[in-house]
Amino acid sequence: MSAARTSELGAGQGAGIFLRPAVVGLAPYAPPVPGPRIDLALDANEGPGAPIDLGAIASRLGPDAGRRYPSAAALQAELAGRFGVDASRVLVTAGGDEAIDRACRVCLEPGRELILPTPTFEMIGRYARAAGARVLETPWAGGPYPIEAVLGLVSERTSMIAVVSPNNPTGAAARAGDLALLAAGAPGAVLLVDLAYAEFADEDLTEAALALPNAVVVRTFSKALGLAGLRVGYAMGPARIVRAMRSVASPYPVSALSAGAASEALRLAGTYVPGTVSRIREERERLTVLLGELGARPHPSQANFVLAEFDDADGVWRALAALGIGVRRFIADPVLKNALRITCPGEGRSFERL
Repeated sequence: MSAARTSELGAGQGAGIFLRPAVVGLAPYAPPVPGPRIDLALDANEGPGAPIDLGAIASRLGPDAGRRYPSAAALQAELAGRFGVDASRVLVTAGGDEAIDRACRVCLEPGRELILPTPTFEMIGRYARAAGARVLETPWAGGPYPIEAVLGLVSERTSMIAVVSPNNPTGAAARAGDLALLAAGAPGAVLLVDLAYAEFADEDLTEAALALPNAVVVRTFSKALGLAGLRVGYAMGPARIVRAMRSVASPYPVSALSAGAASEALRLAGTYVPGTVSRIREERERLTVLLGELGARPHPSQANFVLAEFDDADGVWRALAALGIGVRRFIADPVLKNALRITCPGEGRSFERL
């Protein structure tokens, strides 16, 4: 077959195949790439890394780990013990974003609604729309969680309310009192409490959320624990909801190596996470001051990054990329078009270079 004929067939492949309308209009997640010469990546909010030896963990697991289906039961039990809940209330997932996807699959469908303060983590709206739900957005550019605006949108169609705290990409945070008001004001909805950056915040909302009858907490090993490349997250909440989330996706969401590394990181967390958090909080403060002195407009942040507005965000983004430093640009978002999100590296030489 000729190359021209092959190309012609490829262009039309699948044209008559049914695809759900809810997903046809969704473009793949693709953050802007600053350039090929980046050697200091500060655009994805990854942690500085966990002090674990993956080779040693793989050796301990043995050769059978590569051929047998893995189990996350031990890691789930460790997490349950850490947070004082029954293991039936814990679900290990392929990163925190897979936990969000599962929650949306379980709670949302056409005719149902998600209330989403924005700007926020992009995948929440994507997963909700993929489930066929309507997404009601309300502004949260910074400051306190917009509790009154969110409660004003609650109706009989509300199935989920998002609370991302600290919020990505702004760094703003909610409070335990906000969760209590939402739980009481929308008892028939699930509160999706995304706490990916909780370790860096003034207040960790995990305990407050787990005490509520309708909250699902999402956490991750990708940020403070430094395992973004191994894709391990987890959800915690009422056993009935977690059981449903367990039923709607892969029964083997993480590899044996990933689960083993997460377990080791959890065991060692007390030896390295406090230092990581302390360094990043110090960097965050210094970076905020410096950005203000340079004429930018930084947002107060409780996460491991700082969002700042610039007169020429694109120019700063490109200039940093020319120096090998990648930061996050939001080209397609009209609210964030003048902003850059800069990850605090948590490492002295990298921070001084920034």
